[in-house]
Amino acid sequence: MATQSGCYESVTDFYANTDVFLTGGTGFLGKVLIEKLLRSCPDIGRLFVLMRNKRGKSIETRVTELFDCPLFDRLKEENQSAIGKIVPIYGDIAQPRLGMCEEDIQRLSNVSVAFHLAASVRFDDPLRDAIKANICSTQELFEILKSTATKLRAVVHVSTAYSNPENRYVEEKLYPPKFDWKKITQAADRYDTETLDAIAKKLSSNSPNTYTFTKGLAEQVCNDYSSELPLAIVRPSVVLFSIDEPICGWVDNFNGPTGMLISAGIGITRTGYLPPRNRINIIPVDVVVKMVILAAWKRGTIERAVGPKHLPIYNSAVSYQQSLEYQEMLVRAKDYLFHVPFSRMIWVPRGFPTDSKALYCIMLLFTMLLPCYLLDLLIRLVGYKPFLMKLQSRIYSSEVALRYFTWHEWTFETKQANNLPCLLDEKDRTIFGWEMPDSLTGKYLENAYIPIRRYLMKDPDETIPQAKRKLARRGL
Repeated sequence: MATQSGCYESVTDFYANTDVFLTGGTGFLGKVLIEKLLRSCPDIGRLFVLMRNKRGKSIETRVTELFDCPLFDRLKEENQSAIGKIVPIYGDIAQPRLGMCEEDIQRLSNVSVAFHLAASVRFDDPLRDAIKANICSTQELFEILKSTATKLRAVVHVSTAYSNPENRYVEEKLYPPKFDWKKITQAADRYDTETLDAIAKKLSSNSPNTYTFTKGLAEQVCNDYSSELPLAIVRPSVVLFSIDEPICGWVDNFNGPTGMLISAGIGITRTGYLPPRNRINIIPVDVVVKMVILAAWKRGTIERAVGPKHLPIYNSAVSYQQSLEYQEMLVRAKDYLFHVPFSRMIWVPRGFPTDSKALYCIMLLFTMLLPCYLLDLLIRLVGYKPFLMKLQSRIYSSEVALRYFTWHEWTFETKQANNLPCLLDEKDRTIFGWEMPDSLTGKYLENAYIPIRRYLMKDPDETIPQAKRKLARRGL
């Protein structure tokens, strides 16, 4: 595939000797993006990663801990020196100028590619916090890049496929704004948290939560800056386990379906209030990362000479047929869990989701709340701190926050996203292309259970035989 200059520039050449700036590098998607860039683009320049001190740990300590993660084992085997290309930059996305000092901002003068992944993904954030993290941070980044990064070739903003959730068929286009993003950022500076929360529903046109509302407005920020910056938007659906690399089935958080599968696996969750036949649109994290990398490559090569206001949008999602049906996902999950059960299982995994509110309430009371309450009493009697009811409360709050998404279904147009690998030559397609199975319910889901057990539950593989015997005894 030739660029407009008539010469194909490979993906690895595009990133060679190129300084990259990344926000959100310590998140699930960000870690996988860092690993892929360093491993598959070995000649990449410096990789500036915005970080803040956390739990008393400096950004330098956090970088060291980042590379202690098993996710980077393959990189360390193939190219240990690549780790030295990471340059942590102190900052905070909720602050003006991203909380960066002027000296660090000037260090970005040679940046050619920027990825904006950082966001608050909590659905229940106060509106003011969500505005600061998701809208203001986007504008602040663009202002910094516009004034500092004179060699900029591409900026990729990672949004969400649910930024306009009222549309059940989501096209790869920008949708009309629900509000003026400039006015709402001014409101965040003018009013306190309580005042904004009191009028949140009116401001957000009854959006289901502050996350989708502010992510939708962040896309409008991209639109307004598209005449000044070479921008592209990638909208992932529900980002989950890797399908291929660098570790098959890799996941490092308990968010969304992962938390649901784990709580079901230890026997805590026995039911859920949702239509069992509804589907969830899951996209593997390594596929999203490749789309993000290619979106920047295409914007900086093939689309380099396009006119102003060009804003390509890529829906990173699977087809309806490839998506996961909740009931089938949970049934298969129970089968897998009987093959590789968790050692810290409290009860045998059982139960089922239902769309009957009455049945859900009965099951919630008698199979989840009452057993946990009684076991907490026993735990307290023997002198330990009870924890099960607190855990159930967190699980219930998470389930309520997700109800809007479990009770609705979406279909996503993915023509532009799926066309990205077709633009590559054979060598690049081998490294940055992807193939998706007809259904993600089979091997994709099955391959995630050992990594979940090993890395999230901290359950060594050697304990599987013992866990199976424990499950057999409790299942009698």
